[in-house]
Amino acid sequence: MTPFIIFCATYLVMAIGRLPGFRVDRAGAAIIGATLLIASKALSIQQAYGAIDYDTIVLLFGMMIVVAHLRVSGFFTLVSAWVVEHAHRPIVLLAAIVFVSGFFSAFFVNDTMCLVLTPLVLDITRRLRRNPIPYLLAVAMAANIGSTATITGNPQNMMIGIFSGIG
Repeated sequence: MTPFIIFCATYLVMAIGRLPGFRVDRAGAAIIGATLLIASKALSIQQAYGAIDYDTIVLLFGMMIVVAHLRVSGFFTLVSAWVVEHAHRPIVLLAAIVFVSGFFSAFFVNDTMCLVLTPLVLDITRRLRRNPIPYLLAVAMAANIGSTATITGNPQNMMIGIFSGIG
């Protein structure tokens, strides 16, 4: 297999989100693609290790630890209870979710905020007997928008910052 075919196949699976007929998601596709590049001698082990941006991985890991501690401490449950108590109209709840998701995604990695806020939004919408779909879409869109504000908002910003000498 040529490196170009391996790259295109990996990119296709990542664009689709999974490998049809197999239990392979995006992360699995990336690992399989990297393994095939090494096995086909398109990349050496040293080049593969050199392609890993450890600063970004450590920053992502650190952000996930901070968010995990906030979750364990009950911070997000407290926010959820406050929102349920104060957001009596659907538009108010939607605005609150957009604000919280966008604001926190500027400081914590947007993927992490989506993972944390999704169960909270599902809990809130279930307790308020509302359709969760618009609110979940709001989480995703606001997280993406908010993440563009800072260098820590998403991995792409981190890599741009590191390569430009900012980070």
